[in-house]
Amino acid sequence: MKKTLLSLSALFFALPGAAQNCDSEAGLTPIAQIQGSASQSPKLGEQITTLGVVTQNWIAQEQLGGLFLQSTQQHQDNDSNTSEGLFIKASGKVYQDIKAGTLLKVTGTVSETDGLTMLTNTTAVFECGQAEAVSPVELKLPFTSEQQAEAHEGMLVTVSADQPLTISGHYPLARHGYFDVSAGRLWTPTQIAKPGAAAQALAKSNQLNRLQIDDNSQTQPQQLPHQQLFHGPQNSLRSGATIKPVTGILSQFRDDYRLQPTTAPQLDQRSQITAIVPKLSDNIRIASFNVLNYFNGDGQGNGFPTERGARSPAQLQRQQDKLVAAITALKADVVGLMEVENDGFEPHSAIRELVDAINDASRIDYAIAQPRSTRVGTDQISVGIIYNPQRLTPVSHAATLEQGSFRRGSRVPLAQTFKVEGVEQPLTVVVNHFKSKGSCPDDGINANQNDGQACWNALRVESAQELLSWIEQQQLPNPVLLGDFNAYYQEDPIQYFIENGYHNVSDAKEYSYVYDSQAGSLDHIFVHQSLVPKVSHTQHVNFNADEPASYDYRDADYYQPGPYRSSDHDPLLLDLSWSEDD
Repeated sequence: MKKTLLSLSALFFALPGAAQNCDSEAGLTPIAQIQGSASQSPKLGEQITTLGVVTQNWIAQEQLGGLFLQSTQQHQDNDSNTSEGLFIKASGKVYQDIKAGTLLKVTGTVSETDGLTMLTNTTAVFECGQAEAVSPVELKLPFTSEQQAEAHEGMLVTVSADQPLTISGHYPLARHGYFDVSAGRLWTPTQIAKPGAAAQALAKSNQLNRLQIDDNSQTQPQQLPHQQLFHGPQNSLRSGATIKPVTGILSQFRDDYRLQPTTAPQLDQRSQITAIVPKLSDNIRIASFNVLNYFNGDGQGNGFPTERGARSPAQLQRQQDKLVAAITALKADVVGLMEVENDGFEPHSAIRELVDAINDASRIDYAIAQPRSTRVGTDQISVGIIYNPQRLTPVSHAATLEQGSFRRGSRVPLAQTFKVEGVEQPLTVVVNHFKSKGSCPDDGINANQNDGQACWNALRVESAQELLSWIEQQQLPNPVLLGDFNAYYQEDPIQYFIENGYHNVSDAKEYSYVYDSQAGSLDHIFVHQSLVPKVSHTQHVNFNADEPASYDYRDADYYQPGPYRSSDHDPLLLDLSWSEDD
């Protein structure tokens, strides 16, 4: 067996008690003893000497700045609660030629960084020849416990599941180079479970059913990694796709476990993209679409960066082009919009500029439903309604509700009653954007109650109550409520509508939004129970939620024309059979 003390730089020197050759077992601490059975090493802060097989060398600073060791067979403790792998944090030319499969003896200080146990400040390193190859340990998602993941930290593993591994999220891809996988789609707990104990249990289950697939680097990628997994209309890493079992080294970053692949992950099945169902000629199609802060500056090329949207005229043009492509593809008779700049309805206003661009590209010449006021409430953003005047005629000005929770939290709703061409029965579309789950108060009924509904739930319930009371008081005929209600399917505001005479046209396992790698729907369409027989088709159009955020209008490097990633929310469609015969 080769016995060579590696030539170390002036920063590395042999201390008393450090390993002096490859044959001596004196003072050797097995990796399992360094790892221990708890989340933190029992040897923290101690200087130790250990021995292991190099499973992968990512020593370059643009990589991970270190290498991984795994115990030889004779030094394993056969305890399923202790890991046999360890990260050696090191740098310099002395390490760069060490190959996987090398038996290495190293002395350093036991440390914990972001949850990962490692040796740092290495002072003596011996390269002891080639060792028997390390075989990966089979792991399945979901983990049975956090302890199971911790017990394999630093080890070579192959991760699979009883069902294909699903790409569940990719928000950090452009900045940090990793994406999340899970055994099947992860659902936002309150999308499919009742708030409280059931949602809390699902949240814990989700945490065990997720793993980050990294790019073997600690720096921001120069180009998007994992391109062998890209597919779809934008050639992107779409959530909902599945990958084959993947081999790598299980690492950790804070509370999350991640895999550093030793072989490139491979695509199994592409993310499903559902074509928009053609609309029947006698149907009225209603769409709901959050347009992700569409602000147009002063409408004449100035006023950038805007308060919440485009940072430049070039960004605005890209954003507008994507929104136009998405909205024209829907072929809707009525479109309820959220997150439009609240700057009125004059020729240079945001909604007017957007509608003009849509009309230039569409066969439908849309009009804007306007209230008597010059704006819709006082928030920076507002809701809007655009409609096809060849099929629908407004009965009067659009109505607004500016009292109660809509004065101090939720955005002002907009309701427009229409007469449908050739049909006596009128139709009312009510567009909403309830208070978001952010900017939480520290206490009170609107603080986070830790039941899965986040903060401001009480205010959103109040908004739902006030909205239905207002609709009843105004005697708005045949109401269809739509918009971004900032509440998932099983949450209190959504259930309030259902319990009070309205039908959610979507199912619990339909989604319009992916957040924290979990799918759910903040966007909903409700019809009054009397209209349920008229519902002929509903659809979540998966343009956006599954696409990486880096493909939206803000990043010119990855931008592609077309409707995909035109927003962070998917549009929803509802077709109503609306004729005298119904």
